Amino acid sequence: MGNKIKYQGGITKFLCMKLAERNKAKFCKSLSENNFLSITNANKVNFDVISFSGAFSFEDQLLSIYSFVFYAGIPNNWIIYSDKTYTERHKNVFKKKFPFITILDWDIYNFTDNSVFSEFLGVWPLAKKLNIIMGHNYQSQTLYFDSDIIFYKNMADYLNSKLLDSGFWYASDPMWGDVSQYFSVKRESLYPLNSGLLILNKDFNTKLIFEYLENLKGDYQYFSEQLSFEYAFRKQNANMLDPRQFIINSKDQFDFSTLYKPADIAMRHYTTPVRHKMWQYGWRWHFDK
Repeated sequence: MGNKIKYQGGITKFLCMKLAERNKAKFCKSLSENNFLSITNANKVNFDVISFSGAFSFEDQLLSIYSFVFYAGIPNNWIIYSDKTYTERHKNVFKKKFPFITILDWDIYNFTDNSVFSEFLGVWPLAKKLNIIMGHNYQSQTLYFDSDIIFYKNMADYLNSKLLDSGFWYASDPMWGDVSQYFSVKRESLYPLNSGLLILNKDFNTKLIFEYLENLKGDYQYFSEQLSFEYAFRKQNANMLDPRQFIINSKDQFDFSTLYKPADIAMRHYTTPVRHKMWQYGWRWHFDK
């Protein structure tokens, strides 16, 4: 928080969150007015895309889709796996705005015959995300990303470079807090995986996910889902995306300003501490090239 006076950071964040709420409401109004920037001439992207979301993050998901199409293009296929809370109204908005998207329920794939996974699913809802990523029928190189990820200008360069056309890729989490706590979990790298953005294909060995969960012996935590991916990705020689371009950082959560601009990066994951930054400047700000 730098040289801020006492409580200044908290007050600033509170005000920014209120501003974000107002701008998010304006975005909702723009949906009914069809007041989007044009994406009729969007490029084609030789990737598939899958997402996982629900009614709680409906607006976030729409903005995330729009940012990808605007900066990168329209993928070969795009499936949103729903947590089953999307209403018909939500689905109609998706269909109207993005007719290339298909919406399926998260449990279209069923791994409950695996007792360990079934137990994990009963404890942590994020197991639903594991379910769809393990069950998805991969036809080509596929991007998975959470609904609170926004893409920016440089994403197109990565997708057009052929760099990501093969193999497994992930965005790294920053290392927070006490170092000893960070290493309380056995790790093979100083760069922890963040499961908000993953690039996979049909060669991904999902058995390693089960292997990790079995090794927990019932001690499931909130981050067990993410750590299971980290374990599986390490075992399969995954590559880390440039952390200077694929941003997962909450250092500006108490600032009115932002550390990153749309013209300078490829992606930002607006995790819970900085979720308000996703809406603070209004939705059009993200499309300032």
